[in-house]
Amino acid sequence: MSMPTAAELTRARTARRGVAVMLVLAGVTACLLALFDVAGGSGLRLAVTIGFLLLGPGWAAAGFLRRAPAAHMWLLTLGVGIATTLLAAQIMVSATWWHPDLMLYIVTGLSVPFLLRHAVVAQ
Repeated sequence: MSMPTAAELTRARTARRGVAVMLVLAGVTACLLALFDVAGGSGLRLAVTIGFLLLGPGWAAAGFLRRAPAAHMWLLTLGVGIATTLLAAQIMVSATWWHPDLMLYIVTGLSVPFLLRHAVVAQ
């Protein structure tokens, strides 16, 4: 097994930073769309919200992996994102407290600081 070159590591770090920045923007956009109750017929709010909830929390966790292959990063990202979303939904159903907008704010508030850290210090 050969070690990756410095150029390959730089490209991987740049890509990880780019994904982290895009997810921060998606999370903030999803919260703003929910806050201002933008419905629209285009499905933009749904797409941005689902995209962030499936990728944001997972990328915040996966960013702590050192030099992991891209496949491992994306598998962990999707796994943690799906688990977080299902756990949040289960908590809301069990507590009979159905407020998905507030849960979006909570998940975003917990994910964005780690995403910003990964945008600055990509490993």
